[in-house]
Amino acid sequence: MKTCVTCGQTFLLSDDERDFLKRMAFTFGSITIPLPEPTRCPDCRLQRRTCHRNERFLYKAESSLSRKPMVSIYEAGALWGKDYLVYGHDEWNGDGWEASKDNRTYDPARSFFEQWADLHKAVPRMGLIVLANENCDFTTGTAYSKNCYLTNSSEYCEDCYYGKLLQKCRNCVDCSYIYDSERCYDCVGVYDSYGCTSLAFSKNCSDCHFSTNLLGCKNCILCSNLRQKEFHVRNKPVSKEEYQKTLLSFQNSHTAHEALTKEWHEIERSRVHRFANIVNCEACTGDEIENSKHCTECFDLTDSQDCLHAYVGVAIKDTQHSSNMYMKVELCYDILGAIEVYHGAYCLFCFYSQDLLYSEYCQHCKDCFGCVGLKHKRYCIFNKQYTKEEYEKLVPEIIDAMRRRGEWGEYFPAKNAPFGYNETLANEYFPLTKEEAIAKGFLWRDLTDRMPDVAKVIPAAQLPDSITDIPDDVLNWAIRCEKTDRPFRIIKQELQFCRDMNLPLPRLHPDVRYDDRLAWRNPRKLWNRACMKCQKGIQTSYAPDRPETVYCEECYLKEVY
Repeated sequence: MKTCVTCGQTFLLSDDERDFLKRMAFTFGSITIPLPEPTRCPDCRLQRRTCHRNERFLYKAESSLSRKPMVSIYEAGALWGKDYLVYGHDEWNGDGWEASKDNRTYDPARSFFEQWADLHKAVPRMGLIVLANENCDFTTGTAYSKNCYLTNSSEYCEDCYYGKLLQKCRNCVDCSYIYDSERCYDCVGVYDSYGCTSLAFSKNCSDCHFSTNLLGCKNCILCSNLRQKEFHVRNKPVSKEEYQKTLLSFQNSHTAHEALTKEWHEIERSRVHRFANIVNCEACTGDEIENSKHCTECFDLTDSQDCLHAYVGVAIKDTQHSSNMYMKVELCYDILGAIEVYHGAYCLFCFYSQDLLYSEYCQHCKDCFGCVGLKHKRYCIFNKQYTKEEYEKLVPEIIDAMRRRGEWGEYFPAKNAPFGYNETLANEYFPLTKEEAIAKGFLWRDLTDRMPDVAKVIPAAQLPDSITDIPDDVLNWAIRCEKTDRPFRIIKQELQFCRDMNLPLPRLHPDVRYDDRLAWRNPRKLWNRACMKCQKGIQTSYAPDRPETVYCEECYLKEVY
């Protein structure tokens, strides 16, 4: 057991993790340097990593290179002083600038993180972190998508709006953590489904509404824990005519939707809960894991193996204490944001690279240390080019100095994050007040809404109850959220989607809807407790003091089949 230097809690460092740190060793000529044992618990490491990632707050900006208007994850007025240089995606990836020009010569008299921070603040940044999108100007953390708006952390999607972590989806609105689905609305944790609204933690479903934990179901309303069922309401079989009557009773009416939402939440609290959503896996612990094996205390992984404390990943292998990784990430440690990275540690947003340490925004690079914004480079330190021999001599000297200063093995300091804590993914995982965040050394940004330039502003309560009574002119209105009074607008595609799906317009601000969907998910933390049916020990993301009825896998399957 070790004691976290941040929170004071004890945490386990297993023999397997120690062995992995040795396997992660970096070789410089004749010198091999393993990664050091961590000084912080997994939660504090996750919090420190994710305070560097803004997924959802976008701002109007101007390119520092071309002065063209753009959308950016960076608000004007950097919290540490001078504004960052921010370029549009095509500009950043173009030939009009070169990050190696902002190189630094290592100064042994100064700490590594001080020197890295100077470079970090000088090198231009991408306004949005995107890759190969079409007409997705208001998205970040997205790739290979088309016609999407206010989505984040998503790939291979088309015509999706207001979403988080969508994978291979089409025509989905107000959804989070959904995969291979189409024409879905207000869904969370849904796979391979079609035409569903207000559905949670379900797979292979169609035309299911206000339901939870369904598998292979069709035409179900207010149901839970069903398998291969059709035409069910409140878990009871009904005729096709009765199903249609129930469907028509709430479609197109905001008032009826509110009533069913309330009943749905009551059903959710009273149903039997499976200890974890782990499907088609071998030797995995955590939650929301599919088609994976030997993943321990992991969350939101698909097609992955041999991972520990990995959070949000697709097709990753041999990776520990890392977040937001996609497509063939392997042998990585303490990384945030990676695509096809092999053998990297303590990095941030690095793609198609290998053998990186303490680097950020690097693409197609190899053997780089403390670099920012490089492309197609090798043997660089603080963006300065070295020969192979010079690189292999200097890096061990820097690591030795970092070790003496207590820097080696630590992630980038929170004070060097480009965002306020309340703008970041860390605040989703570990919510803090402004006072708490500042006391813990994080930055904070006081967020304010800008009133849009519109024809009129109306309270949400004054919207017509039925979508059929909503005029086209609503696109020129600002609607005041009925929960927060914050103004928001309806976009043309959203209005058409609601009309096509026969849904009432939302009356809550997109941020409130986003947070409401996240509230369906359990924390990324495991507790040891007993199955409430057979008393067998289980590891689950349901804390022991929660009121839900939680069963082990065997008891849950007996309950639903």
